[in-house]
Amino acid sequence: MIKRLCRQNVPLGCGADHSDMRIKKILFAVGSAVLFVIVFVIDAILKNIEGGLDGILFVRLLLVAVAFVFLYFYVDSKIKESERSQVQRLGASSVWAGILIGAYIVVSILPLNWFESRDLQLYPRDYLTILFSTLLSVISGLAAIVTVRHVKDMLFYKRTRGTKRNFVLLLVVMFGAAAATYNLRPLETSLAKTILFTLAILFIIINSFRLSWIAYLSRREKIYAMVYALLAFFGFMAINIILSEMSSLTKALLYFNYPLYIFVQLSALFGSVYFGMAFISTLFHLPTAAAFDRKQNEVSSLHNLSRLITQVFDFNDLAKTVTKMTLEVCEASSAWLEVLPADGKQYDHKLDGIISQHNIEPENVEQILFGGEHTVRSLVLSSKKILLVDNVKNDRRTSYISNIKDVGTLLVVPLISHDELIGILYATKEIDHGFEEDDVNIVSGFADHVTIAIENAKLFKKSLEKERLQRELLIAQEMQKRLIPQTLPLFKSVDMKAVSAPALEVGGDYYDIVMFDDYRVGIVIGDVSGKGVGAAFYMAEVKGIFQSLSKIYSSPKQFLVKANEALISSIDKRSFISLIYAILDTRTGELILSRAGHCPMLYISSDKKEYVKPTGMGLGLRAGKLFEETIEEHNIRMKKGDVCVFYTDGVTESRSSDGEEFGYERLLELVSRHRSRTSDEIKEEIIQGVWNYTDEHGYDDDLTVFVLKWQGD
Repeated sequence: MIKRLCRQNVPLGCGADHSDMRIKKILFAVGSAVLFVIVFVIDAILKNIEGGLDGILFVRLLLVAVAFVFLYFYVDSKIKESERSQVQRLGASSVWAGILIGAYIVVSILPLNWFESRDLQLYPRDYLTILFSTLLSVISGLAAIVTVRHVKDMLFYKRTRGTKRNFVLLLVVMFGAAAATYNLRPLETSLAKTILFTLAILFIIINSFRLSWIAYLSRREKIYAMVYALLAFFGFMAINIILSEMSSLTKALLYFNYPLYIFVQLSALFGSVYFGMAFISTLFHLPTAAAFDRKQNEVSSLHNLSRLITQVFDFNDLAKTVTKMTLEVCEASSAWLEVLPADGKQYDHKLDGIISQHNIEPENVEQILFGGEHTVRSLVLSSKKILLVDNVKNDRRTSYISNIKDVGTLLVVPLISHDELIGILYATKEIDHGFEEDDVNIVSGFADHVTIAIENAKLFKKSLEKERLQRELLIAQEMQKRLIPQTLPLFKSVDMKAVSAPALEVGGDYYDIVMFDDYRVGIVIGDVSGKGVGAAFYMAEVKGIFQSLSKIYSSPKQFLVKANEALISSIDKRSFISLIYAILDTRTGELILSRAGHCPMLYISSDKKEYVKPTGMGLGLRAGKLFEETIEEHNIRMKKGDVCVFYTDGVTESRSSDGEEFGYERLLELVSRHRSRTSDEIKEEIIQGVWNYTDEHGYDDDLTVFVLKWQGD
């Protein structure tokens, strides 16, 4: 995560860390270079001085050691940055072996005077010899460090408990063998050095058996690994041969630093043994490379399919990917995917269910699936089990398709979700007995992922459809809100407030007003049977009828009769509309009221509390005289402080958690208790009272409240 953020330049301190690392690398490189220059200067000064220099030689030894420590840290940071694969590390080691051999060849052909030997000591004849001995030693040490560092990364791949221990012991013995020579003259040897050198060879052999990374290479990578390992083996063998002879090149390393010579020699020996073992092991692994590639391909395909399950929701793209991956997973010749229709329906055409196919003609698919009375498709549909036909031409189950040339083996895998067959995956091979048991197992597991992917794609498609409908309902909700008055007219003599809340996105409750002149106002409250979109359509129709007929017919009864005539021909027989319609004269306080099957109006006065309920049946139930005879009008003369409440059954029929309705008595008692307050406050008390009564779980039905309070004389 941190690396990714660093690449994206996210300011989390990554830039500072990277800058610090770059500065450290520069310091290590410059520091080692400066120390090597100082060593060269010391060697040049000591060229003509003999004896009594033990202190200076010890300081020189420390400078060389520190210089190579700096060089190691520089190499280590560069290798960590590169993040190479095992094959790339192998290639880099072979390149460094070539570089070192090239350096040896170049130096060997230079016209140098080299050294003269006295008392097991080496004395350079000129300054060029000192210079090239230093350069050659630095290159040799650098190559040794790179080789050991790369081999370490290969050793630690899939490490076991003893991996680190064995490698650390090897380093201890290698450095021990090198340290055993620090006080020896260049041509001198010792028993301790010989013993430790032999032990180092033993640990080199032990560590060289750590080749677990080879098993995880593809066939292509194994071939590259063999080539690189062979080149590295011969390169380090050549270096060992050069260092084992007492040539001028060997004397140059011995002169510069005896411990370095031992470390370079052991590193070259380590490289030759390890890379030789790597070549032999890779050679023996090569026959199994195809099987490993196939398993790797299966894992990769399953991984990609798992990713598709969460990322690809287009059904056609998913189907194409599934059939293509089927070809890769089991190395099939052809594959196709059939998705079965839901709810046992049938497609209009036979091949409508084939949503993707690869490397097979549609006519061959049709013959395989529908070419006989008992097809492989019908067998899988009835059994819901995997069907494998090893020899299509000689198997009685596929005798009807024996004339298809390109099909020798047929594998049919059902896709089952919740015990329901949702599709079938087909795969073929041109040869007989083409699918092994592990092919069947992997395709079966693959089919489970395919089933999940198809189900996810279907669910995603449904969710998109649901989201589209939700957006349309929200638009319908906004449009319905505009059908209801946004403001109510203001009068000195009367205070009016109203609210309407649908149970769903849209509903069938309705209230409206109409002004006949400056003093008379018509008030209507309606409720369409049912909820949702259907009720909302009827509600919109009622508004149109109200706005057109209310101004033509002056009495509430006449309006309801004509409204019923307008609705009776268009309303569904299973639906009806309840209305209560009142005309108020804001000068006199006279209220004329008619009701068509709606909830009675609640009237609270100083001397009475009652529900006013003139007779009348709902709109759309009956036509003609029968409806007209049921409608009656009721007159009220309002006095100061009187309250009229119009509402829908969403108020009185709201239920508590125990299932008991809010009811008319609770509504009457609540309004009576708050009759002295404003119409807006009374409305809010009604809404809050119903909400509290239902334990705040919401309204079960559309809810509308219209409060009218007379304030005139």
